[in-house]
Amino acid sequence: MAGMGVSIYYSAERERALTGEEQATVDEIATRCNRALADDLRERLPDWHADGEVPPELDDPAYLSEGLHFYKPPLEPGEVLAGSSKLSHGACGLEHCFVQVHHFAEALAELRRRLSGAVWRVHIDGTDLPWDEHTGRYVLD
Repeated sequence: MAGMGVSIYYSAERERALTGEEQATVDEIATRCNRALADDLRERLPDWHADGEVPPELDDPAYLSEGLHFYKPPLEPGEVLAGSSKLSHGACGLEHCFVQVHHFAEALAELRRRLSGAVWRVHIDGTDLPWDEHTGRYVLD
């Protein structure tokens, strides 16, 4: 994976802008996701160091994840929310990427359920994550 960059991209489009309440919801979910992700990565780091998944010098979750990150306006026409997060780190294996995708997919699913009327696109470098209407979640397997 060395030298390879993999990112997850997310956007929501609809005719009306986010309300102040919706923006507060976005901010709260992103903060909660990023905190949970950092805690999860921190907890896994000792095992990942021991098995070589992550080099020992990468000892802070901030080295492994940018977190859920939304672009500041102006966005593309029709977009009410858009962002991206780098998933890969050239010195690491893939497991930490999957951990990040899981956290991001959960947070983005919650946002999708809470922001009514938006059309969402979530993809990893051009490959869409499928949405399951029945479960209200992104399909990761």
